Amino acid sequence: MKKLQTILAAAALLFATSAFAAKGPEKVSSVVKKAFEQQFTTASNVSWEKTDEFYFASFKLNDRSVSVAYNEIGELLGTSRIVNANELPMAVTLAVNGKYAGYTVSKSAEEVTFEGQCSYYITVFNSKQLLLLKCLNSGDISVVSKTKK
Repeated sequence: MKKLQTILAAAALLFATSAFAAKGPEKVSSVVKKAFEQQFTTASNVSWEKTDEFYFASFKLNDRSVSVAYNEIGELLGTSRIVNANELPMAVTLAVNGKYAGYTVSKSAEEVTFEGQCSYYITVFNSKQLLLLKCLNSGDISVVSKTKK
């Protein structure tokens, strides 16, 4: 579970910082780079970051910002991308609108895929608080964080 949290936090951080990152020399092993190039043949504007255990690539794919995580042996561990709220699965939209009626739903969400499981991180807010929700395809929702206004 801790590795999942590390991957998700790093992927979110990459989305937040990749627009401001300076292009420097790539810090990626040839094994990881080869795996990436085979899986994402049309990727452009690729930038790499490395932690102790993981490689993260941020890039454009079909005019979308995407981040992916690999381990040292070139296995794809997870993906992350920003999607429009109107692209969310119907079960997610219905669950959020039902459970958080009276909240404003952000116009975009982060779609994270890890170990075959797709989750959506959605921000909702009202006059009193801001919530970050984790929503599964099934419509199950958990609150990741709460912030009082």
